[in-house]
Amino acid sequence: CDGVDLTALRSPRHRHRTSRCADATSANLNLALRAFLLLAVVASPRIHGQPKDKPAEPPPKPLYALQLAADAGKTTKLTLRGLRLDMATAVQVGDPKSTAKVIGKGRKTPISNQMNADLVGDTEIDVEVTLPAEVPGGMVPLTLVGPGGESKPIVILVNDDTSRVKEKEPNDGFKEAMPLTAPVIVEASFKQQQDVDVYRIDGKAGEKYRIEIQARRCGSPADPMLSLYDSAGRLVAVGEATGEGKDPAMVVTLPKDGPYFVSALEGFDQGGPMYVYRLTVRRENSLPPNRAR
Repeated sequence: CDGVDLTALRSPRHRHRTSRCADATSANLNLALRAFLLLAVVASPRIHGQPKDKPAEPPPKPLYALQLAADAGKTTKLTLRGLRLDMATAVQVGDPKSTAKVIGKGRKTPISNQMNADLVGDTEIDVEVTLPAEVPGGMVPLTLVGPGGESKPIVILVNDDTSRVKEKEPNDGFKEAMPLTAPVIVEASFKQQQDVDVYRIDGKAGEKYRIEIQARRCGSPADPMLSLYDSAGRLVAVGEATGEGKDPAMVVTLPKDGPYFVSALEGFDQGGPMYVYRLTVRRENSLPPNRAR
């Protein structure tokens, strides 16, 4: 159709040839359009009713270990709580001399409507962590791995040779206070809402104690408050937020001989077996009685 003499278009014969050229061009365009549409149909999953690609699966999200700590030089079984832990397939420890493995499968753990899953977790998984005899820093990072990748790390404390005891209930007041002898670590929890845990230490004037709670630094949902009272119920000291987790701690010199009562409570009156904490009581360098304040 190229090279047609435009002056000859008045001729019926040339008009017929021009019409045939136009028809051929139109047919070619129709074929090209159909081919384009066919390719679009094949490339588009929605036209065929096929689902779009699913979004990437998020990784597990561990929040804390119910035990908060593991033993140095031993293998410790830990129960981790968090989100999507039932999808976890492996566990890793951020220490080259440590090892860890998943025990069994993760499981869903329903919680009450009053609890926030982002704080307490709604799934659990058991792991075993084996640590060397010495762990620099007294803590190790731990991550979980699942189909969606590796989680952000949580912190596991490393137990030293300080004696450890389990909290004994009832210990809700001065009369039921759990007796302690320093140095000691109490593994405890705020077992229900508005729970108050009270511990008793018998001290002498001038003795200096460091008393602290470990909870938030390890991811526990507990937001503890710490206070010390004398035998008459008078407030002696209040724990102040310290460290990255803002857990309360105090260093106090006892003003006189007698029993003292350490009170721990959850700052928002929350509670349950997931609201775990550790109370540590240690003696520090003591002042002579005549220098006690």
